[in-house]
Amino acid sequence: MQSNPNQRESGFSLVELVLVVTLMGIMTAFAVPQLIGQRRLLRTAAIPREMMTQLRNARQLAMSERESFTFQYNNITKQILIIDNNASGAAVLNSPNYPTNPGSKVVATSSLAVGGLSSTEINYGIPTGVPNAALDDSVSRTNLTNGKVNITFQPDGSIVDANGNPLDRALFIYNSQLPKETAVAISIVGSAGRVKLWRYDMATNKYVE
Repeated sequence: MQSNPNQRESGFSLVELVLVVTLMGIMTAFAVPQLIGQRRLLRTAAIPREMMTQLRNARQLAMSERESFTFQYNNITKQILIIDNNASGAAVLNSPNYPTNPGSKVVATSSLAVGGLSSTEINYGIPTGVPNAALDDSVSRTNLTNGKVNITFQPDGSIVDANGNPLDRALFIYNSQLPKETAVAISIVGSAGRVKLWRYDMATNKYVE
């Protein structure tokens, strides 16, 4: 029986196959960067949560143990240490070895570079183009000292300086790959030891609670 010349043969032609592969390549080229960006956002979001958890942990320990506990962020190792100072007040803050004064010990260690997040992406500070102003609770960024920030909670949950005056603190963190999208701040009001999270809002060009 003679075949129908109008009947289309089954299967794909080489041109059709090349077209499909090309379209898939184009779609992948657009989709992969977006997926990588979303994954980076999710991983970076865990950083302020961990910092807040450890800050509150240090404060709770200070109040329950009735002695100073220090939250230390190390920007070189991207680690957090919780240090039991085994003392309180001026005895800790005026020690030449502060915050690791005699008798102190590290009771908890936490790394921020986890879940595939590179330590080189984690930056302390405020991204370029973001206002370097105090937060709405009037707390300004705490500068690093030898690559570290020490926040020492007293037995009443407060943060004070060596003279007993309330000392406010604020930590600013962002991911260098998505600086404005991941810019966050954590403020601690010294008089009460209250911990608050702030996220940079590009629409208003400021950190909002």
